[in-house]
Amino acid sequence: MIAQTICSILLLITMFLLEFNMEVTEMGFASNLNALMIVFGGTFFATLIAYPWGKLVFTARLLKKTFAGSVEIASTIQTIVNLARIYRTKDIRSLEQEVNHLPPGLLKIGVELIAYKYSRENIEQILQSEAVSAYNQYATSHKILSSMARLAPALGLAGTIVSLIRIFGHIDNQQGLIGYMAVALLCTLYGVILANLCFVPLSNKLKEFMDQDELRMEMIKEGILDLYDHEHPRSIQFKLETLTGAMGTPDRTSTRPKLVLLSSYEKARGING
Repeated sequence: MIAQTICSILLLITMFLLEFNMEVTEMGFASNLNALMIVFGGTFFATLIAYPWGKLVFTARLLKKTFAGSVEIASTIQTIVNLARIYRTKDIRSLEQEVNHLPPGLLKIGVELIAYKYSRENIEQILQSEAVSAYNQYATSHKILSSMARLAPALGLAGTIVSLIRIFGHIDNQQGLIGYMAVALLCTLYGVILANLCFVPLSNKLKEFMDQDELRMEMIKEGILDLYDHEHPRSIQFKLETLTGAMGTPDRTSTRPKLVLLSSYEKARGING
């Protein structure tokens, strides 16, 4: 991380030195390249100073996942119900065999814990820890995109100021004035576009995915504990669908995951109320 930070700072310094010394004589490819270098390159390297490279790669993969499709709540409920049927009609060995057909994630971990005969309390604690860990990773990616949305206009303004400073050195050269004025305006334009048409929408898209996946993780945890208690599959399905409906609109005012299980008494009151 220290080496990455030092390299990012050196690259930022190099980029600004190039901006101060690169000649731009007209509006065209060179002026666009200059503006993109200061805005996009500056935003990227400034982000690398604050966050490790691995988190940026994870953010890119997470964004790809958010656009690949919505969180499948209904299919997850159906999978848990099918596992409950297998567990009630057969034995724990049959349930253990089903683990191989599950995708990596919280549901697979929960079924494995049941198969390995962990206690109910340990299963609840492990699933809680895994869910919070996953949510914290999502929150970090959201912070990265929010930071980039703030950095892009700032770097655009910096590029504009640099170009305006260079204009004073070419006050008698009309051709030079055109080139540097073009860079100054393009830096502001690219900063605004990059922030408001790229990073802000991506950040909002990720937040929506986070809310849906938080609901899915809470539902999985509740389903796994019901599976452990040998509850009837139809009862599990009803509980999970009720939970999904009750939590369908997550509280966006909180930045912490709401992964807290309700007691049986509280659930009964919530359903009857």
